[in-house]
Amino acid sequence: MTEDISQLSAVERWRRALGALARVVANPEQTDQVLVFSSYANAGTMSDRIHHFFDDPRGQRLFDEHRTIDSRTLDLDALEALPAGTLGHEYARFLRSRGLTPEVFDAPPKKIHNPRAQYVVQRIRQTHDLWHVVTGCNTDPAGEIALQAFTFAQLRAPSTAILAVVGTLRGVREVPSLPRDVLAAYRAGSRAQKLATFPWEDYWATPLTRVRELLGVDVRPRAAA
Repeated sequence: MTEDISQLSAVERWRRALGALARVVANPEQTDQVLVFSSYANAGTMSDRIHHFFDDPRGQRLFDEHRTIDSRTLDLDALEALPAGTLGHEYARFLRSRGLTPEVFDAPPKKIHNPRAQYVVQRIRQTHDLWHVVTGCNTDPAGEIALQAFTFAQLRAPSTAILAVVGTLRGVREVPSLPRDVLAAYRAGSRAQKLATFPWEDYWATPLTRVRELLGVDVRPRAAA
């Protein structure tokens, strides 16, 4: 069995987290290192997010029903065939226009052995692109940074705050509006309903505008092309 990240000391977790962050800063295209960084940086506060997730009856229902959004449960052709403007259609269009596939998060997260913690981490990773769709944050560096700020407001995960701050400091010269976009995303995340426990699968045929209303996402920092 692989090591359990929760059993590592705080010093060791942060040593590994900062190593991964350094690799991300050196090469932002290393998205796998973003996940490594997030896993180690968030491990010390994971229990708070797990309790928050399961305190919501919707979160418990997702777990009980073994809800997943991956290559085994998604039919992108069927979603794209839904009317334009619906959540499912726009999500399928978003993935395909960017060459993304749901297979990426088929496997459970590594080094997390608690089934409930494993489920929450995987569910949030699997719905990351849906957060892009509903917030309007693009997948360019500036859009990803803005989404990290939105996510921090929602989850209070240390990695999201660090990525938002570091990304803003590095990107502001190229995108002068970035601090404003990041702040707008954080405020939007603070006002919105909980995206982590939202049953996305029940709303594929619902207009995206209506889904945004249900979630209270009223500010879209960067439009998703």
